[in-house]
Amino acid sequence: MPDPLFAGARGRALRVALPVPISPTDGAFDYLPPADDARPLERWVRCRVVVPFRGRRLTGVVVGIAGDDAHAGALARIERALDDEPVVGEALLDALREGAARALCPLGLAIAPALPPGAAPRMTRQLAITQRGRDALASGAARGALRDALAALAKAPLSPAALARRFPRGGDALRALERDGLAIARAGELRPSARLPTERVAVSVCGDVEGTCASELARAPRQAELLRRIAAEGPVAASLLDAPAALRALATRGFVRIEERAVEVGAPGGADDAFDAAATPPALTAEQRAALEPILRDVERRRAGHYLLHGVTGSGKTEVYLHAVAHALAQGRQALVLVPEITLTHQIVARLRARFGQRVAVLHSGLRPPERLDQWWRIARRELPIAVGARSALFAPLDDLGVVVVDEEHDPAYKNEEGFRYHARDLARLRAQRAGCPLVLGSATPALETRHAAERGETVRLVLSHRIAGRPLPRVEVVDLQAERDRTPRGRSRTLTRPLVRALESTLAEGHQAILFLNRRGFSTRIFCFECGHAERCKNCDVALVYHAREAHLRCHYCDYAKAPPEVCGGCGAPDAALLGVGTERLEEELRARLPDARIARLDRDTAARRGYTESVLRALRERKLDVLVGTQIVAKGHDFPGVRLVGVVAADVGLHLPDFRAAERTFQLLTQVSGRAGRDATPGHVVLQTFVPDHYAIAPVVEHDYERFYREELEHRRALGYPPFGALAQCVVSAEAEDVARDAAGRLAARAREAAAREPGADVLGPAPAPLARLRGRFRFQLLVKAPTRDAATNVARAVRDDIPRLPRAAAAVLDLDPVHML
Repeated sequence: MPDPLFAGARGRALRVALPVPISPTDGAFDYLPPADDARPLERWVRCRVVVPFRGRRLTGVVVGIAGDDAHAGALARIERALDDEPVVGEALLDALREGAARALCPLGLAIAPALPPGAAPRMTRQLAITQRGRDALASGAARGALRDALAALAKAPLSPAALARRFPRGGDALRALERDGLAIARAGELRPSARLPTERVAVSVCGDVEGTCASELARAPRQAELLRRIAAEGPVAASLLDAPAALRALATRGFVRIEERAVEVGAPGGADDAFDAAATPPALTAEQRAALEPILRDVERRRAGHYLLHGVTGSGKTEVYLHAVAHALAQGRQALVLVPEITLTHQIVARLRARFGQRVAVLHSGLRPPERLDQWWRIARRELPIAVGARSALFAPLDDLGVVVVDEEHDPAYKNEEGFRYHARDLARLRAQRAGCPLVLGSATPALETRHAAERGETVRLVLSHRIAGRPLPRVEVVDLQAERDRTPRGRSRTLTRPLVRALESTLAEGHQAILFLNRRGFSTRIFCFECGHAERCKNCDVALVYHAREAHLRCHYCDYAKAPPEVCGGCGAPDAALLGVGTERLEEELRARLPDARIARLDRDTAARRGYTESVLRALRERKLDVLVGTQIVAKGHDFPGVRLVGVVAADVGLHLPDFRAAERTFQLLTQVSGRAGRDATPGHVVLQTFVPDHYAIAPVVEHDYERFYREELEHRRALGYPPFGALAQCVVSAEAEDVARDAAGRLAARAREAAAREPGADVLGPAPAPLARLRGRFRFQLLVKAPTRDAATNVARAVRDDIPRLPRAAAAVLDLDPVHML
């Protein structure tokens, strides 16, 4: 069916932002309103609409009105509106418009996460039976699975995926539907992927239950009794009424009306009773009061202040957040609290609900679609004034923000790596500026860019230099793995050194708990042949396969390719191969062998995939039902476990030597954060840090908890190389299934980048060169890096690259990222 067009239109049009990777300069397309809709054009702005776009239907958002003389040619019409009122706030739209421009991202892609999640109709390809198919079904020519599929299509069109699910063994028959003209594909519309649950309720519409209605039901006592109950109790869920026949009769006679009403989904997250509601908050320290004062003043004055709350682990940053949120609510405003990981939402939600009751909404990708949609609407209706979540919570429909908090602001998880490539820290600043409220960035190990911005006066640094109640920071003991290896007899495991084992045994004997941190999951990081040096590698990616003992298979942690371990070496056929490298799964096994009486659990991405598992493990640790927790970075940051006295870092060097200029910074941050889990109560903590490079400048300062020492040294490295914060970067990664296609496409973009860089003093283009992960998910990857002294210069060069990407061969794909966080 052709797109509906309005020929010769010269009237005013509506600007619609669509979630497509291409867009005009200002990020919107022009459409005319429906011919039968007379509402003023202003009423369409910030509402969702369904429009035709290149042979399909898309849901977009009206972001403005075109001028009277904007078009002299034909324009398509909007098919229908999905909203009567705006679903995107004006301040949020302004922030997203600027954020999209900074990221060189189409506006429609930036707006998409701000819409009611899963509530728009989805378009799909559906198969409809043809007359030929009906004839084959009627004549009996179709048999078996083909007959069953045609019978299903005769009732209603179905998508190919739905047919495949219904007839899992009908492969050849299903392929024959279109090939033989028995069915035809057409565009179809599915219901939204998320809908608020409803229930059928019975409502009495009888004005005189005991009089007129009772007399008319004199010969139907059961109906009369049911009517009295409905009238007395108000709307009653039909499922609670045990007389469906009597209910249908009452509805038929007009005594009751059956309605569909929304059911509250329930509050997700934070199901944790470890934090009891307190009548009064704990008394603040002098440092906390000093840090709070300017924040509260900005809340009252509606001023967009920008603060770095730089506090050591255990210094009470969360209590500062809670007081700021309380002040915003007291002013009749709202609050937004961001955490970097879904696992951290449970603890902060529990703290907020203990202080503010059930006025807390939770938003993150781990929620079921109806839960997420329910939370979105309850925020929009201002039923829940506090929103908490990972970076996607930034798009919550909060129209009167009083404070924005970004906890653990240094965390790389705040960078979105797909579509709209925003950094939550930057987008939070835009939201706070538009709302006229303070932004609070909290961390014990701030990002170098944030710390340097404080030196330049672009943000105010508020310092919490001591733990609550004068508790000491944990003692850090460094174990030199090179020296330990020389002392350890051959054949003995070096995963757990003697100092770490002694500390574990002592900690458990005294009734305390321990966390062992290893940022590698799986059992072994590779299978290696000592005869020829061959290591089993992923067929799709340029990485070694990791052995997982529980499933007894090898798995790629990038594309999820899996296979059984080989019986012999795939390189030379030798019968023996060794499991090299240690992951959390193998560490857990070794711990259970050494500490058979200890209660041990493991928390990494493999175990966290089970719904509810993470919360149950963290609750068990907090309630002291676990002795030792083995985990990756999931356990390293933000958690408060009063019983944990010992933290053991099994391999501090993991990640230190990656080809990424931020490798040292991330190593220091991660080690400092995980060390901070020890000694959170009155008992002094102890950290055992195993490393091959104890004198490295990213590791030595961890011993003294000396952020400033690391910051100064790393800053000089960055200054010498012109990396952020002394310059700006843009990264472009080009991929294709054929290596030469990817190389040639990358070379073309690099040439275009150099042309643009020649007009920007100090700008340079590095590459193209094979990416550190040269092959990923079956595609060869080449990258080029733009370095420039200012962000404007980097943006200008990146814009030239972006404009040339559509001209690449279709076999090649390119991803452009301004201010990249991950360089692999």
